Amino acid sequence: MKKVVIATLALALAGCATKNYGRQGELTSYEKETMTCREIALEEAKVMGFLEHVNKESEFDGRSVLSFLGDFGIGNLMEKDNAVKSANTRLAQLKEVSTQKKCGQGASL
Repeated sequence: MKKVVIATLALALAGCATKNYGRQGELTSYEKETMTCREIALEEAKVMGFLEHVNKESEFDGRSVLSFLGDFGIGNLMEKDNAVKSANTRLAQLKEVSTQKKCGQGASL
């Protein structure tokens, strides 16, 4: 009976152990049109901070062990991959808008 309770508890905790990093939203057309070069630079810095946070949080810890017990760690890998993809998409969009507005090329901020 004890083994059943422990196994059930381990599986329940493993389901809750998948890390959640959040997502970076894509730029809206309004943002693309109205953002200044300074605002674009600030947003780029925020996205880079988000990526650093994801990389730091994805390091091996107790939740990684519990997650591995539940789904062999696949959930954490998928979550990290999706978070990084969303950040890279936003960063690429910011760089594209920055280029279109000629930011960093003598344009006024």
